[in-house]
Amino acid sequence: MRGGFGRRMTSGQEEDFALSHLDRRAVELVWGHVRRNLKTLILALTAMLSVTLMSLAGPYLAKVAIDEHILTGNLRGLTWVSLAMLLSYAIFWFSSYWQAYLSSWVAQRVIGDLRVQLYNHMQDMSLKFFHRRRTGDLVSRITNDLEAVSELVTSGFVHLLNDVLTLVGIAAVLILLDARLALVTFLVLPPIALVMHQLGRRMRRAYTEVREKLADLNVDVEESIAGMRVVQALNREEAKSGSFNRLSMDNLRANLQAAMLFALLFPTMTLSRVVGEALVLWYGGWSVVTGTMTLGVVMAFLSYVRRFFAPLAEISQIYNTLQSAGASLNRTMEILSESPDVEEPVKPQRPQEGFRGEVAFENVSFAYEDEPVLRDLDLLIAPGENFALVGPTGAGKSTVVNLLTRFYDPDCGSILVDGVDLRSICTADLRRCMAVVPQSVFLFDTTIRENIRFADRQADDSAVEAAAARVRADHFIREMPEGFDTGVGEGGTRLSGGQRQLIALARAALIDSPILILDEATSSVDPHSEMLIRRAMPEILQNRTTIMIAHRLSTLEHADRIGVIESGRLQQLGEHQELMERSPLYRDLVRKQESR
Repeated sequence: MRGGFGRRMTSGQEEDFALSHLDRRAVELVWGHVRRNLKTLILALTAMLSVTLMSLAGPYLAKVAIDEHILTGNLRGLTWVSLAMLLSYAIFWFSSYWQAYLSSWVAQRVIGDLRVQLYNHMQDMSLKFFHRRRTGDLVSRITNDLEAVSELVTSGFVHLLNDVLTLVGIAAVLILLDARLALVTFLVLPPIALVMHQLGRRMRRAYTEVREKLADLNVDVEESIAGMRVVQALNREEAKSGSFNRLSMDNLRANLQAAMLFALLFPTMTLSRVVGEALVLWYGGWSVVTGTMTLGVVMAFLSYVRRFFAPLAEISQIYNTLQSAGASLNRTMEILSESPDVEEPVKPQRPQEGFRGEVAFENVSFAYEDEPVLRDLDLLIAPGENFALVGPTGAGKSTVVNLLTRFYDPDCGSILVDGVDLRSICTADLRRCMAVVPQSVFLFDTTIRENIRFADRQADDSAVEAAAARVRADHFIREMPEGFDTGVGEGGTRLSGGQRQLIALARAALIDSPILILDEATSSVDPHSEMLIRRAMPEILQNRTTIMIAHRLSTLEHADRIGVIESGRLQQLGEHQELMERSPLYRDLVRKQESR
């Protein structure tokens, strides 16, 4: 099938999509999930076959009733035929119900399994994957695209097979009833096929444009809501409203064009059906008058012709659905085909004495794309040491954290924890031995309690509250309307920056890992929250290795050693006073802080 086209999205650009472009691996992927529900699918197909047979039985039974019983006055026979017709429709109703339910059950199970597989695969991807792709596009693939694939499983297979069987069955019955009248009836098929082909192509293009305009509209709405503070601060409401109105009108025009074409579909099919019925009446009526055909055959033909054109219209729609679902399936497969940049070790290793907290960078270099960030970094941090890393913006401080937590792998060199290369440690084990408090804290739209518990789902309420008390977060929490059960809002918008930071510290305190990483944890907090954090620091840092990425140099009071990094190279190592004497860069950083 090369005639129809939809759109396929690949790597941020669009190209024409035909079913011949469907990725074989994508078909195998869906079939693998379908095969797990094969018994249910076979039951659905059996019910579908019963529906087809029962739908074919009605007109034939009417023909028998007219020719063999009504015209001959056989009331007993007419009663039995009428009962047979009622039974056939009862079976039709029962089979239709189970066909629809079972096929939908299979589709939802397949799509549910696919959605979980895609979601889990995304979770396994490294940060580089998410930096390359737009969030809205990933959300669309896991929701809208998979909904389109569900149509492929139900409408695409079961309904298409049902319509084809119905067409073939009706054609066969017509030929068996009267081959000459069947051929006369089929004269309407070539022109209707040509019209439907042309109409289908235009409809596919129209619906493609609808999807494109809707995507543009969604992007504009998403950006406007996310950037509402900027829009209002710069007094750009009128400009954004004008932009939205233009996109909305483009979407309206695209939908009206598609609606106009869709409105032509069923009148065209109705006209074709009427022409077919007229041919049956003309030729069939002439044959009845001349005595070469019975009235029952003509009546059966009329009934079958009315049913013949409904599957044709459905097939046209299903083919359009197949185009869309095929493109969506390829988009899903595109994500599943990507391998994580950070791979799990084939044979995971653990430190022989368990995780104690020693961290070593050995000749580590790293670049984002082609931009070098770290160059030949050598650093050894002892277990239990409180180590701080300072430097100007862009020096590579946060990259050290990203490499240590293995969001990325170094281009050269090795990073070891307790003598074992990170690339040989299972990711789950690595993340359990580290707690990270980032500069920008993300909170889920749930309660404070559940946001702290997110670090350890097995922790009970008393452990959560104890963790909050350790970092002095319990003071503000208990002042909230519902205490620990207060909702934080989307992204934590109901809390201040300092309160969000304290909750992140409580998460770290809850898991009590041997390594704690503070990535500029006090850079955006208010003075009161910073005071609480500083008071909590001695207890937070106790009996664990701590790596502090320092923005405010006031946090360095707890550091055993300080590293000064510039342009991706470690320039100096030492204590505060020592660096003030030996490092011009460190002195400059301290003076700039003191002058604020």
